[in-house]
Amino acid sequence: MGKIIKITRSFGEYFKYSLHDARVQKIEYVDGNLTFNFDYIFSYDNSGEQTHKAKIVFEKCDVDDLEILVFDSTILDTFTGKRIELPQYHQDYSESEFEVITETYNWGRAVFQGWLCTEGNPVHCVMNIYFTGNMVYVIDEA
Repeated sequence: MGKIIKITRSFGEYFKYSLHDARVQKIEYVDGNLTFNFDYIFSYDNSGEQTHKAKIVFEKCDVDDLEILVFDSTILDTFTGKRIELPQYHQDYSESEFEVITETYNWGRAVFQGWLCTEGNPVHCVMNIYFTGNMVYVIDEA
């Protein structure tokens, strides 16, 4: 048997800002950048929890690689749904609100999972976002 190496993966420090429970008001795609406009996001530090009006910009994002999975209900044991692209999302859900519950990041990919609420009725939704640029938090401190 060869030499065995054990490596512990470090996930670094906890990021100050969180999208958990944040609600997407609008999604825009302009000049290769995908922007999520939130009513507010959270930040945490020694003084506690704060909220901030914010945008998240995914730079160098190919909108054709944005995958939105909209389920027919909340996920329990079995589920059905559909895969849509951004134009159909804008058409079908322009009056809806997407609440991020879980956010995951890895190698140019962001995954937002949460509730897509239309007229108060939530369904499960997953957004797979692929990008080659930066993920930029634009915080309104006013």
